[in-house]
Amino acid sequence: MNKPKESIAIKFYRLERWFYVHKMKIIAKIIYHFMQIILGCTIPYTAILEKGVDIAHFHGIVIHHKSKIGRGTIIYQNVCIGGRNGKGGAIIGENCVLGAGCCILGEIKVGDCVNVGANAVVLKDTPSNCTVVGIPAKIVKKEKNN
Repeated sequence: MNKPKESIAIKFYRLERWFYVHKMKIIAKIIYHFMQIILGCTIPYTAILEKGVDIAHFHGIVIHHKSKIGRGTIIYQNVCIGGRNGKGGAIIGENCVLGAGCCILGEIKVGDCVNVGANAVVLKDTPSNCTVVGIPAKIVKKEKNN
């Protein structure tokens, strides 16, 4: 089975993260600013993106520097994972889909296997195995665990 190809934004994030972890913060900052200018996305080296995170279209993505995104999550364009009231970023579970233009704001937890609809604004914790849409986001479909 072929390994899925990582997007250029993920490759640059992994590179800046490597420099940050190995105490070369200046180089990590240069790569971070390069990503902002050339790619049009903000993925800080202090955020944690697990293996297998996929950014389908990287333009306009903003991720809070204290956020954590789980394995297998797919992020579409113009997604904002931000802080609120000076607090930390969100924790996104595994195998989630973050639709185009959605906002996940605050120090909240999004469970595993959650589909966040396009342009949804998530302001509260979200349980696993569900679909949320709207402003503010509400659960429209809850899957049963077997």
